[in-house]
Amino acid sequence: MTTTIDSLLAKALDNGVAAGFYAMAADRDGVVYSSGAGTRDGTAPWAEDTVAWLASMTKSIVAVAALQLVERGLIDLDAPTADILPELAAAQVLEGYDGDTPRLRPVRTPVTLRMLLSHTAGAGYAFLSPDLARYQRENRIPTSLECKLASIAESPLVYEPGSGTWYGTGLEWVGLAVSRLTGRDLATHLRESVFDPLGMVDTAFGIADRSRLATVQAKTPDGLVTVPFELPAEPEFFSGGGGLYGTPRDYLTFLRMLGAGGVFDGSELLGSQALADAQRSHSAVFGRLASANPATSHDIDLLPGTPVSWSLLGMRNEKRTPQDRPVGTVAWAGGANCYYWVDTDGATAGVLFTQLVPFADPSMIGLFADIEQAVRA
Repeated sequence: MTTTIDSLLAKALDNGVAAGFYAMAADRDGVVYSSGAGTRDGTAPWAEDTVAWLASMTKSIVAVAALQLVERGLIDLDAPTADILPELAAAQVLEGYDGDTPRLRPVRTPVTLRMLLSHTAGAGYAFLSPDLARYQRENRIPTSLECKLASIAESPLVYEPGSGTWYGTGLEWVGLAVSRLTGRDLATHLRESVFDPLGMVDTAFGIADRSRLATVQAKTPDGLVTVPFELPAEPEFFSGGGGLYGTPRDYLTFLRMLGAGGVFDGSELLGSQALADAQRSHSAVFGRLASANPATSHDIDLLPGTPVSWSLLGMRNEKRTPQDRPVGTVAWAGGANCYYWVDTDGATAGVLFTQLVPFADPSMIGLFADIEQAVRA
């Protein structure tokens, strides 16, 4: 396995897939692979403690924090969230445009935590919705990367809550709910409830050690170009959908906790029953997500040919994959082409990190699939 993955990374580097990568994998007994190829900043090599923007891999961590509050009885998965998130209760649904006029109507269905976690609440991302992108642009609504509450509070929903399945900003709302329910900011709560118990010392809403930071690069017709990207150092709003920075080592630790039934190294973060319920399907089956902004993302299809749905922790496959991924494995990714999977029984878990845009790079998806297959062989 080690030789195979080493060769896969070296070949991808030679083919110009990205400037550098780092892969880690574990089984029930511990870490079984940890190595990289290329550089993180043009000079220094990638390492298991390289700090990278996690982007949407933030979502699974915030989901665990929310489910902990469900276990504590602070919120119910199926109760309306209007008292906690009045801005969301007052949202409108954007049904389209009549010429230059947006068709907006009030939301009819109360939004629940289950909807927000399973991407069935109607919240969207502009890069997947031309109408939402137009509305945000014409109304000067901040993007999610600006980490301002207005980015979600002033944006309409793109369909009636509970009536469909999409991918969007639901976890931004979840992060806000966690903060309001606990009476402390999301950064503090995640540190005390998730990061400290797991020893995730490098994961935070901010850069733990700038000397270990990986730079973001864009793939262009002229090759790889460094992008001067960084989230605000003092955000107005901690982005529960994409604001965390972290390392391959930290994230694999988080995944191993999920695979071990919510317990890691003596610390129970989530009860086994709550975790089992979170891992089942909570949405309709879907396939390719068409991108409306090629500079941000390719069309998203992380498991081509395999039907998938949303759990409360991330995407799950509804059929066994060519990589022999069991049905129900939780997986997802981040906007700078970081990827993960974790089996519900803890048999295997893995991450592949780089810092490359646009998201869903087909070569990166292929590399991730090949690495997973090598781990499972």
